[in-house]
Amino acid sequence: MRISIMWLRLEAVRGTVSARPWWIAIFAALAVLPSTLAAGTPDWLFPDRALLAGLRAGPRDPVTQSQLVYEWDNPTAFGPGVAGEASIAASAAVLRLAGTGADDALVVGLEGATLARFSFQVVTRELVNTDWIFTLPLVWHRGAHWFRSRYYHTSSHLGDEYQQRFGPSSINFSRDGADLTAYRQIADGLGVYGLVFWSVNSHPEQRRLWELRAGAEYDPGSGVLWQPFFSADIHGEEGTDWDPRLTLQVGIWLPKVETRPLKLVLQGITGPSPMGQFRQRYSGRVGLGIFWTT
Repeated sequence: MRISIMWLRLEAVRGTVSARPWWIAIFAALAVLPSTLAAGTPDWLFPDRALLAGLRAGPRDPVTQSQLVYEWDNPTAFGPGVAGEASIAASAAVLRLAGTGADDALVVGLEGATLARFSFQVVTRELVNTDWIFTLPLVWHRGAHWFRSRYYHTSSHLGDEYQQRFGPSSINFSRDGADLTAYRQIADGLGVYGLVFWSVNSHPEQRRLWELRAGAEYDPGSGVLWQPFFSADIHGEEGTDWDPRLTLQVGIWLPKVETRPLKLVLQGITGPSPMGQFRQRYSGRVGLGIFWTT
């Protein structure tokens, strides 16, 4: 059932997928391999996916979600109005290299995501932009704290309908590099983090770039049903002259689906657009949607 849903959603952005069929193989492998291994698999192989600890608030962190967005400062040519956003993400903890659980484990994994924007200002709901993300995370847990290093790739592509309507304006946007994140829990349900990213292969800038992120997450119920949570993230990069992007999320935890919890999220973003094709343009937006923890 899960694979069928993923295929249907991928078909919705088939114009981009057709150019990158290897992403389909990644998503399929991440979704089915852990559940199809034999019962005798050693516990260090494909351990608990929760050991891949990630961040909540970043608009380009791998997560499966669907939301309705109103943008008063719209970086696209459609101008202010309503849009839809959807993303599909898959992750797997592949190897536990050391430790035994969430207090001391050293884990390597895989993550992948595709994030699409659709315009609701035209009847045909045209695809505007699709961003692709692939990461190789290495996570080290130290009690309630954790450290993570990743190889990180992202690229961005304009939709065919958007280019047909407004003319060809696509840029060759991509980032390849490594990041390092430190997360510290400073009180029950409250954590803070910092992240530094170094892109060794950046386009269209064609030079090495730095990015910095910091944020806080507050979840007093620790994911308990109907309990509220809050998170904030600030992100700056050389490619946008360090103009900060602020992302805020507030929401409640919903019932689980296939053992994974859902979240109802109200999200606000202000600053440079998170969409790669429009990174140099300002975005002011609010969105309401359902997020499915990967």
